[in-house]
Parts: sequence; C-alpha cells; structure tokens
Amino acid sequence: MPLLHIALQEGFTGEPVTILLDGKEIYRKGDVRTRTQIGRADAIETTHNPGPVTVEIQARNTSTTITPTLAEDVYLAVSISPDGRIVHRSSAQPFRYM
Repeated sequence: MPLLHIALQEGFTGEPVTILLDGKEIYRKGDVRTRTQIGRADAIETTHNPGPVTVEIQARNTSTTITPTLAEDVYLAVSISPDGRIVHRSSAQPFRYM
C-alpha cells in the first residue's frame, strides 16, 4: 500500500489542527507550532489503498481539501500562508529538514 506522509510546515503558531482522511479523523493536536529553525511543525504518516483519497486539513477556523491519487508514495506539505489560508504542495520525494 502506498504511503501518505503529511508534513505540517510553515505558519503554525499554536493553533489546533485536525486532519481527516476520507472523512475519518487521523490527527488532532491542540498546540501545533512551527519550529522556525527547520520549517516544520509536525507530521503524520499512514498507508492507504491505491487510488484517490480525500484529505481535509482544519486549522485557524478554516479548512482545505486535498484530493491526491495514491499510486506511489505521496508527500504533502501543508502550511498556513501569511494571509491565513491553508496551502499545500505535493512531492514524490520525502521532505528534507536541516
């Protein structure tokens, strides 16, 4: 089964974050903060059957839905932009932190 890695990266300042995968809660934390030295707040990994999935990220009284298709491992980077929007990017490679 492909790996789904979700990295919470930039812009988290102590807010609660919830992540749902196909409507099921897989992550809930009350005080998510970005470590500015490395640009990472937290991460979660799970495996899932191949095919499309729905990932919902909830933070700062807003949410966004991401719909990747899992054929190979997928790495999602999720950040909060300076204007408060939840933004993301995906990669086929793991993220590197210094």
